[in-house]
Amino acid sequence: MLGFVAAFLVSLLVAGVLWWAAYHSAADARTFWRLLAWAWTLGIAGNVAWGIHDYVTGKTLAVFSLIDAFYIARYGLLFGAFWRHPRRAQQAGWAAYGALLAAATAVIWVALFRPVMAAIAQPVLFFFGGALYPIMDIALLYVTWVALTYTADPRMRVTLHGLMLALVAYTLANWINFRVRSEVFEASSLLAGWFWSLSDVGTGAAAVYALWPPAMATFAPRAAPSTTLPERLPVMAALLSMGLFVADGLTRHTADTMLLSCTIVASVLAGYGRLVASRQ
Repeated sequence: MLGFVAAFLVSLLVAGVLWWAAYHSAADARTFWRLLAWAWTLGIAGNVAWGIHDYVTGKTLAVFSLIDAFYIARYGLLFGAFWRHPRRAQQAGWAAYGALLAAATAVIWVALFRPVMAAIAQPVLFFFGGALYPIMDIALLYVTWVALTYTADPRMRVTLHGLMLALVAYTLANWINFRVRSEVFEASSLLAGWFWSLSDVGTGAAAVYALWPPAMATFAPRAAPSTTLPERLPVMAALLSMGLFVADGLTRHTADTMLLSCTIVASVLAGYGRLVASRQ
């Protein structure tokens, strides 16, 4: 119980730091920090609603419930923060993210959920409800990486590196948590809790670094990205899903419908994204 209270207090402190950053940041970065602050606030609200539900009903939440709306909205705000800043052209951006997420779904299906669902009979909703968060984590990591390549200000680049490491910790926590809960639904993981807290601390530290001392960082945009690797990643992800489908079929002597669907979606969207990029 003390661990949960400590983690909750850390989240509250980080939310306060983010709102402080939103108030004191330069005009071009204010929306970025405000979106992050709202995201942390919604995450805390979701945790409070979850705690009230368990206390009042004495039951564990389902894999997917109305309370997930808080967490999904949190992801949306975080994604919007890194998508908007620094401002840049986003032609065919949706296709790149779609290809990446389709490939991520294929990997998560094979590595995490298919073995569990083969051992324990579960509906497909169990997969989508459980895999949603790891998939969104990958989207966040990618959009943060893209934002980093388009940012020129040295101080903000260090800040974005810190935020990206915090997102990596959050992703690891989600993977650990869902792996544990897929075996015993009511179980919890102390290791996942540590990584969630580490993500909070890393985010707060990055915000403090960005605005302290008073020389405030700005989202000075680059005319071109510092590396083209993030833009090529969707094609690489499509090739990965295709290779995974072929290797899985040869190993199991059968075609996996989920892998086939992910491969088709990833390939079509990656190809469309490259076509649009070549015409610019």
